[in-house]
Amino acid sequence: MAFRICEDVGTTPRRKMTPRRALKLWEMHKGICVLCHQPIDGAREDWFVEHIQALENGGSDEDESGNLGPAHLWHKAAKDAQDHSLAARSKRQKQRHIGIKQRKGPPMVGSKDSPWKRRMDGTLVRRSK
Repeated sequence: MAFRICEDVGTTPRRKMTPRRALKLWEMHKGICVLCHQPIDGAREDWFVEHIQALENGGSDEDESGNLGPAHLWHKAAKDAQDHSLAARSKRQKQRHIGIKQRKGPPMVGSKDSPWKRRMDGTLVRRSK
């Protein structure tokens, strides 16, 4: 699956997945996995209800939206990793776009953000503000 840049990096509220709702989604998709498009043997294979576009990436939680459907359980780990990676990437891009800078640890001594200035001879002096 290719990465998709998402506009909405917020989260959509998740509704409770009841047995009745899972059955409705199973029947809507005729027991076909929404990820690999292969039939799921509900009696022999483990499955779960998957959001095709994750909620954290702006996906819908409405049954009729077509964003929900049954999927084989063995898809879950890879799909979740991809969804979280995409959400993190989208959030970083949005933060960069609106000018939020993320600092990793304290500023390096001698850098412009540091309260200390390094002189040409290598000594450190307190920066006057």
